[in-house]
Amino acid sequence: MSIPIDPQAADVDLVFELMVAELSGINPFRESLDRLGAIERARSALFAEEALELMGMVRMAVAEAGPRADVDLVVRSVTAEIAVARHLSDRTMQSRVSEAWRLVEDFPFTLHALEGGRVSVAHARVLMAEGMTIQDPQRRVDYESAVLERVDSVTPGRLRRLARAAASSIAEVSCEDRHAKAMEDRSVSCTERDNGMSEIVAVIPTILAAGIVDRLTQLGKAVKAARIADPHTPDTSPVDARTLDQLRADLFCDLLLTAEPSGHPHAAVDAIRAEVAILIPALTLLGESDEPATILGRGPIGLDDALRMAANAPSLVRVITDPVTDMVLATDNYRTTKKLRRYLRRRDGRCRCPSCNRSAWRSDIDHTIPFSDGGPTEPGNLACLCPGHHTIKHLPGWSLRQLEPGVLEWTTPHGIVAVDRPDTPVRFTA
Repeated sequence: MSIPIDPQAADVDLVFELMVAELSGINPFRESLDRLGAIERARSALFAEEALELMGMVRMAVAEAGPRADVDLVVRSVTAEIAVARHLSDRTMQSRVSEAWRLVEDFPFTLHALEGGRVSVAHARVLMAEGMTIQDPQRRVDYESAVLERVDSVTPGRLRRLARAAASSIAEVSCEDRHAKAMEDRSVSCTERDNGMSEIVAVIPTILAAGIVDRLTQLGKAVKAARIADPHTPDTSPVDARTLDQLRADLFCDLLLTAEPSGHPHAAVDAIRAEVAILIPALTLLGESDEPATILGRGPIGLDDALRMAANAPSLVRVITDPVTDMVLATDNYRTTKKLRRYLRRRDGRCRCPSCNRSAWRSDIDHTIPFSDGGPTEPGNLACLCPGHHTIKHLPGWSLRQLEPGVLEWTTPHGIVAVDRPDTPVRFTA
């Protein structure tokens, strides 16, 4: 960690304060530690207070819906409503509600410890995560009490190991059975990061994960040992300057997209044949602007990669936009029905619920006014909604209308109104 403080630039006032404190027998560092402790205790108490508030809202919604209501749909509806009101994503709010539910319903002693500031949020999350394998309430209480006794003396990382061992020893289900159950949740997800990068996360068995990392490491070392030169760069040195982490990443892409571990940094991009919609601003294409190219529904990508994909991917949707109006200047030709769907997905970019970031290319094309009620099949009555929000739209109390083509007004069961517009690039003028 690098902190940009110039040790030569003395703070005269601070030096004077430290001298006075020393003469007075005061320890400023100790006082700062005490204040940090108070802040941590306050954070724990607020975390518990938020959990209780969220659970109160969920219980209120379930009570309002009546005994015959589908509780799962009610919880999804109220979670979406809170997300819209707080300008948070559905996924974030679902995670908070689920965490609050576990804390309040399954770990009351941990909740009480958080309220009193006796346990940190990080420690509480570890305790809950490892204890969820215990189904019997009394056994979970025994586990919770035992682990809470160790919280004061260990870090969250060390507590995870201790809690996992304690849960395994007391759980009703064997480790082998829990592994079989966990296998049902294996998945691959993609999370966008900054600067045109994304993070691929695969939830897979540990033995396979270890084998994959080991193979990538061995291949990376082999590439390093071969001293491969990159013919696409001016540097003709035979030394491959990439780190082992960079080589692992390049080889990971190679193996998934080409099935050949070449180790070449452009091989994976050249191999892409999936249908991906990219937008390249016209001035950028002409070399007169540095505005980035983007993948629809996601963020910026490297211009070199975008141009390579646009040049040689036969199923790529190539779209060139006007630098001022963002109107489409040129695109590939497709049949009418496909053309309308492509236009809507380009316009919307994502699911049009304000709290959702799911790509439009993984969403349904929804009639705002149902077709059965006379709603026309035209852009002013169509929008991209992911399956989850497509369902929520039809739940009691929710309503949706288009103020103008592409501008959607959502109203939630408790009267919260949110207007959602298609995302457009943020532009800066000199």
